[in-house]
Amino acid sequence: MNFFRKLFFLFSVILLLTILMLTAFYFPAEENSFLQKIIIIPPGANARQIVKILEDNQIIRKNIYFLPLFLRLSKLEDKLRYGEYHLSPAMNLRQILEKMIKGEIIVYRITIPEGYTCVQIADLLENKEIASKESFLKLVRENKNMGEGYLFPDTYEVPKGYGAEKMYRLMQENFQQRTEDLQQKSRPNKLSWEEVITMASLIEREAKYDEEKKIIASVFYNRLKINMKLQSCATIQYILGHPKEKLSDTDLNIDSPYNTYLYYGLPPGPICNPGLESIKAALEPAETEWLFFTLGPDGKHIFSRTYEDHLKNKM
Repeated sequence: MNFFRKLFFLFSVILLLTILMLTAFYFPAEENSFLQKIIIIPPGANARQIVKILEDNQIIRKNIYFLPLFLRLSKLEDKLRYGEYHLSPAMNLRQILEKMIKGEIIVYRITIPEGYTCVQIADLLENKEIASKESFLKLVRENKNMGEGYLFPDTYEVPKGYGAEKMYRLMQENFQQRTEDLQQKSRPNKLSWEEVITMASLIEREAKYDEEKKIIASVFYNRLKINMKLQSCATIQYILGHPKEKLSDTDLNIDSPYNTYLYYGLPPGPICNPGLESIKAALEPAETEWLFFTLGPDGKHIFSRTYEDHLKNKM
């Protein structure tokens, strides 16, 4: 008789746990709730910690004692991905776990403007909590051949905490994909691909409008042909590391290989990350005789062939 009592007790416990499990898995904490919360599951959180986060945020019922054990025994614990989730008390446990196993985390749209330097990109990523500035710039320094100039400016959708390495690879791979066909095109002045990107970066920083880019490209190429210094103010701004409305004579005489007022030819590398139109302009410049350009009162550039005309345009 004692045996049957124990058996009945064990059966009752198993039945109760089964009912509790089915209730938790298929019935939400608040069936008619319209509330949706952003729940953050931190990296490295174990089953017990995840359950507590869900309980504390009233996403699931409290005191589901068997749940952490169930997640471990069913080997689901290691499949739950960290990140930010949109969760609601109206979701049952099965729906919540499916969402976390699939990694349906919240993603954010982040736009990297054309012409941003790697430092500006790193600042933006850190401000948006996407990646550490220091870690991102470390990757740029370690990959000099694929750093400045080779991170494609675009709109990306990534979660918070995406990480410096993932973001760097994503932007670099996007650059490769978007420029793959362009890399096969013939190049003016027999420039290398690296020199084309350097030229494109100058064009990007000098041109405000896309329609001006090929004309500005022609000015730089015309200067290169007659061994004339490029004298791009954008290269000085790059050396300074911050925007300056008016450059001084001291600025123009900074001794740096990037100073195109002191040194002939292209700078040793890109001064920003150019967009597609600037790269196309570097590959297909307009055919002009212009050697000078200055910014006009309407925000567009005025082009000239002689220095005398250039001085008049600047007045």
